[in-house]
Amino acid sequence: NMNSGILQVFQRELTCPICMNYFIDPVTIDCGHSFCRPCFYLNWEDITVLPQCSKCKKTTRQRNLKTNIHLNNMASIARKASLRQFLSSEEQICGTHREIKKMFCEVDKSLLCLLCSNSQEHRDHKHCPVEWAAEEHREKLLKKMQSLWEKACENHRNLNMETWKFGDILHRYESLLLQVPEPANPELSAGPITGLLDRLNGFR
Repeated sequence: NMNSGILQVFQRELTCPICMNYFIDPVTIDCGHSFCRPCFYLNWEDITVLPQCSKCKKTTRQRNLKTNIHLNNMASIARKASLRQFLSSEEQICGTHREIKKMFCEVDKSLLCLLCSNSQEHRDHKHCPVEWAAEEHREKLLKKMQSLWEKACENHRNLNMETWKFGDILHRYESLLLQVPEPANPELSAGPITGLLDRLNGFR
């Protein structure tokens, strides 16, 4: 079927090469390849090194990654279509009312059909459409992850700053030691203080 072939191509283009699912907050790096933001961050475990594209292995200097809006919108449409398809499958149809489960119960964290959501058991619970609930939970997770990532980057910057300051202090200390005059009494001489630079390099 021509249509299903085209659909598969679209699905492939909207799939992250790392997690193999539809993009979530896709970012496109300077080599042109795109990834889910969470996948890209998780793949780039060591903040001290330049991140590498997992497709072409090129490194990127980009740190402030912007969402690829077009890919994001397309992936969102594909996700919603996929969710609708899942909800209309036979095993997801409400066994009692033979209706599609379109509502999400915030209290029980369960999928319900409209009639079930209005039933005595669930009437007082907070409900929202499944699609909306899925997107909202995804957004919350993304915000949390983004703030954790920013914190990690800030910690790395602070550590770099501290290392640089420490290195600068040690360097000045060594320069001072070189200017200390020889003691008059040779027995008081402790010999040159070696190993400071080695220690600094080890610390770095």
